[in-house]
Amino acid sequence: MAGGTGGPGGLRATSVLAALGAFAGRPPAAPPAGRFARPDVPGDLAGALDALAGPARAWVLDPLGRDAPPPAPGRPRTLALPAAEGVLAPARQVDERTCGAAVLSLLSLAGDPRRAVELARWPTGPAAAFAGLQRQWHARTTHGPWGLPSWPAALGTPPWGAAREARYGRVRYTHRVVGGRGARGVLAAAVDAAAAGAPVPLYTGGDLARGVGTAVPRHVVLLTAVRGGLATLYEPSSGRLHAVPVATLADPRADARLRTPALGGWPHVVWALLPRDARG
Repeated sequence: MAGGTGGPGGLRATSVLAALGAFAGRPPAAPPAGRFARPDVPGDLAGALDALAGPARAWVLDPLGRDAPPPAPGRPRTLALPAAEGVLAPARQVDERTCGAAVLSLLSLAGDPRRAVELARWPTGPAAAFAGLQRQWHARTTHGPWGLPSWPAALGTPPWGAAREARYGRVRYTHRVVGGRGARGVLAAAVDAAAAGAPVPLYTGGDLARGVGTAVPRHVVLLTAVRGGLATLYEPSSGRLHAVPVATLADPRADARLRTPALGGWPHVVWALLPRDARG
């Protein structure tokens, strides 16, 4: 992300927040390679895993598709839920408000094999279970903590609510606005965390060039992995995985044909959830 705003037309609300020091600050320290190992499968799940069909078992062990090579840039690949009666369903958000909830659902499934097995075995099918899981996460993240008023559900998932509730195994998250002079540092921390094994939710949006209503966080995607200079992102409105060069992710002037679809139709990364510890 460029450090400035690119002129009045490129101004974003998050750049203003960063200039004021709100939701800013130094990102967590870069983790060492392999810091965030995938959670082990509990021994008591062995029987349940063996009872699953091959593709469903593979999904439980890898809900984000990270064991496969990343898709080629410009050629996204569907991220499918376990097959129900032979029908593959893309892992899509259920409505326009639940992009963040879909991201947090998959993040939790990737970090919790027990919950992934439950979804794969759900009586009414994995797609129905995934939809229900999204609604649960949406309710949790919009509920006000400590007796504070709830966030309006129609406005989607607020970054602070997402950071409060986000889970990847034992990993917990904090959040940082992406704007101003600290933008590159936040995005670098996101890339480092994904490269070390922890998926990173990213909020995306527009700027004043598209109108006041777009200069705020509008969508959520998940940075699932960074390998060989490529960042892989799950985009929940399409249920697809996109790959973009890391440099493209960080530069709004880069090839929009790759960047914009991967960010759900928006040009900028404006907020990030970053791992803060793995202590549980």
